[in-house]
Amino acid sequence: MPPTKPKPNPQKKPVKKIKILQVKRTEEKSLLSEHFYPFLGILFAAATFFLTAFGLHFYESAIVGLWIVGIIFFVKQAVQYIKGTPAPKKEEKKALASMPPQKYTPPALPRVSKDFRPMPPEGDKRYPPPSPFIKPPK
Repeated sequence: MPPTKPKPNPQKKPVKKIKILQVKRTEEKSLLSEHFYPFLGILFAAATFFLTAFGLHFYESAIVGLWIVGIIFFVKQAVQYIKGTPAPKKEEKKALASMPPQKYTPPALPRVSKDFRPMPPEGDKRYPPPSPFIKPPK
């Protein structure tokens, strides 16, 4: 039976196929939509300041500023509800290490050196004398 593959021609150079990586673009957010709540805070402060400058008392201008900010907030919430856009989700914190959790097992023997003594050596002035009410270990 004859071979089904065509024999490679040594005079032709092989064609190199290059795969181009396709990167999806992330959706860019506007500055106002990304920092909406700080914008509302700045708007409240500015409205309160300017209304106070126009002659209203501070508490009255603060109330009017809260009304302005509240109306803008609820209009944005209503628009998002009508469009059906989901609420922005918080970013999940990634685990620092991907090690499986291991159950803690205490060591069989206490980790002390071979020449460990619970009492200081005789004549050592660095430590106070032992209490007569506490029995030393055996």
